[in-house]
Amino acid sequence: MVRLSNIEIEILKNNIYNIDNNAEIYIFGSRAIENKKGGDIDILIISKIINRIDKRKIRLAFFKEFGEQKLDIILEENINNLSEFSKNIIEKAIKI
Repeated sequence: MVRLSNIEIEILKNNIYNIDNNAEIYIFGSRAIENKKGGDIDILIISKIINRIDKRKIRLAFFKEFGEQKLDIILEENINNLSEFSKNIIEKAIKI
């Protein structure tokens, strides 16, 4: 379970899938730990299509709906070729 509302999850997914319907989306960090409080929203997106400009669009669309808050988005192109940082993330991340 992630500590985001259903509407927050749907807005994120819709904005990401509008760019790449095959993207994989993971929530990690404190929002992926049920008994934690607060914290920024950390997202790992695996997509061969989404780029830095799209990442900014996703972030701005989220802010438009929910106000500006700490939203970190990590992009990776291939689940089989993750950076060391993302390999550590995905072990504890929750796919949405």
